Amino acid sequence: MPRVSPPSSPPRNRLLPRGSGSPAITSAANPAIVFVRSLGQRNRRAAEGAFIVEGVRAVRDALATGAIPRLVLLRHGDDDALAAFSAPALPTRHVEPRLFDRLSDVRTPQGVLAVFPMPRLLPDASAAAPFVLVLDRLRDPGNLGTLLRAAAGAGVHAVYCSPGSVDPWNPKVVRAGMGAHFRLPLLPLDPEAMDELRARLPRRVIARAEAARAYDEIDWTGPAALVIGGEAEGAGPALLAWGNEEAAIPLAAGVESLNAAVAGAVILFEAARQRRQRGAERGM
Repeated sequence: MPRVSPPSSPPRNRLLPRGSGSPAITSAANPAIVFVRSLGQRNRRAAEGAFIVEGVRAVRDALATGAIPRLVLLRHGDDDALAAFSAPALPTRHVEPRLFDRLSDVRTPQGVLAVFPMPRLLPDASAAAPFVLVLDRLRDPGNLGTLLRAAAGAGVHAVYCSPGSVDPWNPKVVRAGMGAHFRLPLLPLDPEAMDELRARLPRRVIARAEAARAYDEIDWTGPAALVIGGEAEGAGPALLAWGNEEAAIPLAAGVESLNAAVAGAVILFEAARQRRQRGAERGM
């Protein structure tokens, strides 16, 4: 009787992820890749109610808030990313390295990119002295993201963005925000929101370099809004009419101005200092 050789094992796909039953993605036409690419457009982010978070720390911080991703892409062969995001519950797909790098929005990709639903956080209606940040005509993603990060650190209750500002869910804004998107209510500034805020916030302060009053001369401990406009244009006519006070940051002679992110952070943390001090005094 002739000897029958045992069937040979199929050759292992060099792009078969460890512990995965499906090969890594190698085609730009793959639906997952097409979906992620589409989220580079503002209208597609709005339609899907989803946005991109990239980087090991950023994705880990998002998961720590309890956010559940719709998709997690890992660069195949990147051991750090694979080890950090190998939980079975995560909807992970591995991507061929060169394809992943083309998909990434950063110069040096860290090997992980996730798609999360936009958090639908609402302002705390029980806050006795709400403090909100209003951003108008801010077109630089880095500045807007930095302001969101500062607002989260300063304990702002909500941030409102005008239609003339860069999309707060833009990947560059998200990267600069360092997790603020999962901690702050981010709301559109439409006429209805302006009317509601006008009724609730008796102090609505426009940050302007030309203002006669210094930012630290204002009492920020009550219900208030701070308006930060774009560097080149400042706040628009509608916001200038909506505000009822102005504040400036005094600068040394010869210094023209601070950029919007730095100026906003300076005022936000002065407000936070005053509110913290008022809370300590009331607790005595």
